[in-house]
Amino acid sequence: MNGPGLPPIQLIANLVVVTPADEVLLVRYDAENERWWLPGSDLGAEEHPDEAARRVLAEFPGVSVRSVTMAGVESFRGRRGWHMVFHYRVDADGQPEARVPARWFAVSDFPRTEHGKWERDVVHRVLRGAPSPQPSPRS
Repeated sequence: MNGPGLPPIQLIANLVVVTPADEVLLVRYDAENERWWLPGSDLGAEEHPDEAARRVLAEFPGVSVRSVTMAGVESFRGRRGWHMVFHYRVDADGQPEARVPARWFAVSDFPRTEHGKWERDVVHRVLRGAPSPQPSPRS
């Protein structure tokens, strides 16, 4: 897929897991890091984004999933090449039991997140059903 001179492409399944009380599940993939992430993962070789979303959800026993819906695709240049992110809305509840710190946060009261305001923006777009912003074309 990547030829000579082309940037690496990172395919990512990103989940906005939300309760009926509008709380969103956030995780800390590094317990030593104080910043939180939306649950997600890079896709494996030839893995479909839906399969990756189910794999990520399986990492949180105790969370009862009611529905999983692809909410949009976002593409942008990241630090490690080009990112294509498949955003999912997951309606769920329960208490996450995971090997990494995970907990529910009110949408209006997010902690410090790994990517600044990107996580908040994604949550608001996914919960509103709004499309991802597109970068302006270069002249």
